[in-house]
Amino acid sequence: MKRFLLFFLWGSVCLLACKSEQTPPEANDVLLATVHGKPLYLSEVKAMIPAEANTEDSTMIASAFMEKWIRETLLMEEAERNLPKDLKIDDLVRDYRSSLIRHNYEKILVELQLDSTITSQELVDYYETNKEQFHLESPIVRCLFMEIPKNSKKLKEADKLWKDYVKKGSEDLKGFAVSNSTQFIMNDSTWYHPNYLMTLLPEKHRKSKNFTNGTELTATDDQFKYYLSILDRIPKGEVAPMEYVIEQMSRVILHQRKIALLNEKREEIYEREINRNTIKVYN
Repeated sequence: MKRFLLFFLWGSVCLLACKSEQTPPEANDVLLATVHGKPLYLSEVKAMIPAEANTEDSTMIASAFMEKWIRETLLMEEAERNLPKDLKIDDLVRDYRSSLIRHNYEKILVELQLDSTITSQELVDYYETNKEQFHLESPIVRCLFMEIPKNSKKLKEADKLWKDYVKKGSEDLKGFAVSNSTQFIMNDSTWYHPNYLMTLLPEKHRKSKNFTNGTELTATDDQFKYYLSILDRIPKGEVAPMEYVIEQMSRVILHQRKIALLNEKREEIYEREINRNTIKVYN
């Protein structure tokens, strides 16, 4: 509890010490301290004490608050005296305030008005138009993978199902993997980096040259038996398949919509205020 109160206290002191204007004191307020003429009143200290604090904690907070306020205020005074003469602090504060207000408004506007639904056709159209932007920086593969404990009583069943799947395909393997594998990849439409597959295999098999089309691998170590089948491989430099870049495309499409929405709102506000005759331009 006291750690929370001290953390709360530190933030409160920093906020109070950084206030550019002194709040007028309440009637019959008690002056606790001054630093270079800047006062600290009892009401300001009380406002920073959590309602659930007991008497002991309240006394500790009040005392520590005043000590920290004095030090923070002295530091602010020293900083102000040493500001570069060409630093236009008021302009910086005004610009920062404007930026915060605008960012908050735009965030609310996007949350309320941005249509986040992206159709399959939109993704196809975007992919076909921008396909050359999606060249792979490293190879990717589609695969099946399964890791079975070496002491499993179902190891022979795993061998049979794996061989059957490789030869003719079977949904039985996927169900078996879900129930019996410690790790598995059974979504044959998902693409992976070979580096990720290497982390799943025993160290002696962690070589990218193994990951070519049609690679079939079984391996064991002290704990597990591993099964890997490379179904397809696309080399570095080739255009990525659409399903591999769907998330990337979705982010770009939504970002473009966001920019369009904000530009539309700016123009809407501009036209509205032109019609209201609130804009005056002087030559």
